[in-house]
Amino acid sequence: MAASQMFPKWLINCKDDVTKSKEWNSYVHELHEAIQQQLAESHVQYFTDLSEAEKELFMQRAAKALEKGSSSKYLLNKVSALMDIHLNEQVSKQLLDDYPSNTRSDLVIEAAEEGAMSLLKRWPDMKCKLHILFNQPLPEPIRQLAWHLYLSNPQIRKTYVELLNENPRAAISSQDLDISQKVEQMVLAEPTFRDLKGSVGHFYAMKATLSYHHSRQQTSSRLRDIDYFLVVPFVIVADGSISRREPVSAKVVALLVEEYLTYMSTRPGFVVDSGSEAHNEELKGFLIKVAAILDKHYPQMNALISKSFVPGREKIVATEKGSRALLLEGLKELIRPMTRTMLIGYLNFETLKYVWDQYIIGLDVPGFSTEWLAVVIATLLGLEYEKLKECQSPLAMEAVLNRESPHLTVQQFQHQIKRYHYRDLFAMLTSDQKAAMPVLDPTQSLHPPWRHWHNDQVPPYTKPQDRRKAREEREAERERLQQQQRDAERQRKEEEMREKKAAEGAMMKTAAAERARLDRERNELEEQLQEERRKRQEAEMRAQEEIALLRRELDVLRKPVSECRSAEKSPTVSVYSTSTYMSRSIIPPPPTPASDFSRMAPIPESPTHTPAPSLNPQAQAEEVILDFLTKIRKSIDTIAHGEGAEAEHLDVETNKYIYNNVQDVKRAQLEVFGHRLQPAEFERMDAQRQKATCDQMMMLIQKWRDDRRARELRQLK
Repeated sequence: MAASQMFPKWLINCKDDVTKSKEWNSYVHELHEAIQQQLAESHVQYFTDLSEAEKELFMQRAAKALEKGSSSKYLLNKVSALMDIHLNEQVSKQLLDDYPSNTRSDLVIEAAEEGAMSLLKRWPDMKCKLHILFNQPLPEPIRQLAWHLYLSNPQIRKTYVELLNENPRAAISSQDLDISQKVEQMVLAEPTFRDLKGSVGHFYAMKATLSYHHSRQQTSSRLRDIDYFLVVPFVIVADGSISRREPVSAKVVALLVEEYLTYMSTRPGFVVDSGSEAHNEELKGFLIKVAAILDKHYPQMNALISKSFVPGREKIVATEKGSRALLLEGLKELIRPMTRTMLIGYLNFETLKYVWDQYIIGLDVPGFSTEWLAVVIATLLGLEYEKLKECQSPLAMEAVLNRESPHLTVQQFQHQIKRYHYRDLFAMLTSDQKAAMPVLDPTQSLHPPWRHWHNDQVPPYTKPQDRRKAREEREAERERLQQQQRDAERQRKEEEMREKKAAEGAMMKTAAAERARLDRERNELEEQLQEERRKRQEAEMRAQEEIALLRRELDVLRKPVSECRSAEKSPTVSVYSTSTYMSRSIIPPPPTPASDFSRMAPIPESPTHTPAPSLNPQAQAEEVILDFLTKIRKSIDTIAHGEGAEAEHLDVETNKYIYNNVQDVKRAQLEVFGHRLQPAEFERMDAQRQKATCDQMMMLIQKWRDDRRARELRQLK
């Protein structure tokens, strides 16, 4: 069921109808008979006695025997008709139900692409069917899948992913910063890379791929400039999976690493061009191919190259090396940068992807890649001949190619390829590279069935007991593999259970620690509350004692004069009450916003003479107390404010202190709040924040006061 979900519905319906058709039954019947004929000729009793390789060979031979028969032709016609029916039904239903904006042709192409991609994902070995798309730019989804199929190397991806999981730092080069700067400079400098400018995802993808590539080399030397260019096609093909604003995901980087490193390891020698003898020989052979194509289709280009690259030396070279050597020498200097970069930087992205598409789908055909690159470079030079013929020097020709090549289109290349090279290249792609397999049905064979048998890898003949033993070994191996899978599954479940228990244990420990912390905080708060209650009770007790003491003093003062005089004889009471009163009068209460002495009502002064004896004792006591308080106030004022010049100096210092204090408060507000407080802004804050901000402001104010005091002391010294 899971496998069927990979395919579009129309393709599944088509398959069901095909398997129910009489054409399919007829083909399967003949295929079965062809296999039975092979079994009889090979003296094998059962098809299941064969190994997997033998089964595949027998199936290929049987299919080859039926390839040109009527049953195969009828089946292909039936499949074609059913695919046409179901595909059109799918598109018609989509047009009726979804009201798409695309045309019917677009929908048919999209559905066909979806079906082809699902088949390729299910059977990657069918990638050779992509040869039918030669000389056509691949649709973007098929391009991504085709590049991945031809450049697939699971071992490279596995190594990279394991390295990321175990030690991500090891996947980054020691020259990662230098690589990042070089990538950024390359994108900004190359005109054909303008679509990559400003893209965070493309930059990170190129940098991460190149950094890992350099780390694998384990060398202190820098990457070659060519390595930076060759990563660009893989990044632009993966454009649909890369965001321009965010770094690319690790999954996409792993895919790019796999494709890039696989390509780098499969490059032809003339593309690597390291200067070794083997690479020089390959480059020479490649130049000969390009020169032959130019001779055949663009002869005027060869003459231009010979003339421009070695001016004034034609006669000398003609006698020493020959005109052919002169042409190859000039051609080498002209196209060497193109081959090393695979035309990156010379073509715009669309044309470059077209060229690379054909190169990629021909990787499984020996020699095709070399032929294709020779054709492309020769075609490029031929297309640019009109602009190159005015050049008088090699530098001028290179400048024209760099400037004009990005303007070449896919259609220009397609036209030239179709005109001169399509038949040969397509035949090279679609030719059967394998040896011909024997045809078992004499009525369908063009040659006797024993023809070309010597080219086949026919499995050796085995005895029944050997085949039985091999079958038992295969069954034992299958059982062993199944047991390994069961053991691995059991271990996986046990590991998940252990991880789950460990997570639960860690969660319980965390919860217990949190409960302990809450209990500890609650106990601390309770202790603070008890301490606060104790302090409040002590303060209330002291206040009650002071109130009781004041009441006793008032009672003493309210007594008749005789009792007061008798009380004066008791020095203990008089001294105690006087000292207590003085201490309360001299020591001022804590300052508050309401403590403004200038606003207090003046205490009326009374004469200092002895009160008249006509007053009653109560009035005399009050007058004495009032006179006493007046003198105390005058003394306190004199002590606090001074007299004369001293008072003026004290006023100046007080005003200065008040000014500094006001400025410190304003400055502290700016430091703590970032702005001056508005009226009632502080009152709207919660108590905890008021306390915290007040503490911060007082610390700043105290620090500034200490600094000023230190400066004043230094000035006094």
